[in-house]
Parts: sequence; C-alpha cells; structure tokens
Amino acid sequence: MRCLVVHAHPDPSSYSASLLQAAVNGLETGGHQVDVLDLYDMNYRASMTGQEHRDYYTIAENHPDPVVAKHIDLVKAAEMLVFVYPTWWSGLPALMKAWLDRTLLPGVSFVKNEKTGKVSPALGNVRHLVCVTTTGSTSWRIRLVGDAGRRTIMRTIRLVCHWRCRRHWFCLSSIDSTTPDERSNFLADVSRSLATL
Repeated sequence: MRCLVVHAHPDPSSYSASLLQAAVNGLETGGHQVDVLDLYDMNYRASMTGQEHRDYYTIAENHPDPVVAKHIDLVKAAEMLVFVYPTWWSGLPALMKAWLDRTLLPGVSFVKNEKTGKVSPALGNVRHLVCVTTTGSTSWRIRLVGDAGRRTIMRTIRLVCHWRCRRHWFCLSSIDSTTPDERSNFLADVSRSLATL
C-alpha cells in the first residue's frame, strides 16, 4: 500500500520526530511504500497567496507552486494518509493546518457541483486514515474543549475518503508527565500497530 506521512514539529530532536520515525519504521516493516513530508524540515510555505485564494476552485489542476503540485500528486496516489503531530492549543499545529488548506483543494479532496453547490468526496483512493499525536493535557480535558485535531482529521477528512476508509487513532496524553518507559512503549505500539495495517 502506498502511504503518505505528513509531520509537523519544528525540532528534529523532539519526541514527535521519534514518533515520525516509529511510524515510518512500522509502515516499512509492513511492506508499505512510504512517502514522507516533514513540513518544518522542508521549510514549507504556510501562507496562501491572494491569487491562490482567488483561484481556489480551479488551481489544483495546474498549481503554480511546484511544491504544492508535488504534494497534490502524492495525496492523489496515497492509499493511506498518516498525520504525525503534537496537539497544540487543542488542535493541529498551524503549519499542518496550512498544509491542509493549500493541498486538499477542490479537485483533490472533493468536487463541488456547480449547479447544486453540493460537495462530493474525491479521495476514494484513501483506504486508511491514521493520526499519531501527543497532548499536554489529559484526554478528558482535550475532549472537553472539542478535540479539534481529531475532529479535523478523523471526521472532516474522513468524509472525503473512500466510503470504507478505516480510521486509526494513536494518542499519548499528558505527555509532560509520562515516564521514559511510557514514551518508549508508545513508540513501540505505534510502530507495531502500523506494521499490521
């Protein structure tokens, strides 16, 4: 299966970077083909230009930014999308949200009917949707404030994927108070679980 892994954390020595490596190792152990987009490492440009916004409904066909065009191709080819990120302010890091805004465009993730205005899914190629994240807060506090990252990926993106797309959620809560063993065990669990998909 072809997998696209998208990661967002500015520190290459972070625990999030270790989670990225664990995810990639697990997928490769499972025999999957893996493409990785490490957004901070590649100095991904977050801001959408005014022209990109004006051309929002048509720009995906011939995107003027070669980086975005390449990412669109990777998304269209992926059978599994994997998002690895720390939960900040109860949601996705700003850079990952920007990547979603600039990549999952009309014609990529959904198609809008010009007559009715209705939206139809366009990511029928995606059969698995995976999140690997950490939170500083307890799981109940994250749920209390709406768990925005989980909602964005596990619900909203899920709606534009294949109708039988399976969701896989891995979250280590209260990261600041976990022990080295707990963090190590979570890394192993992520790697082991992704190897079996």
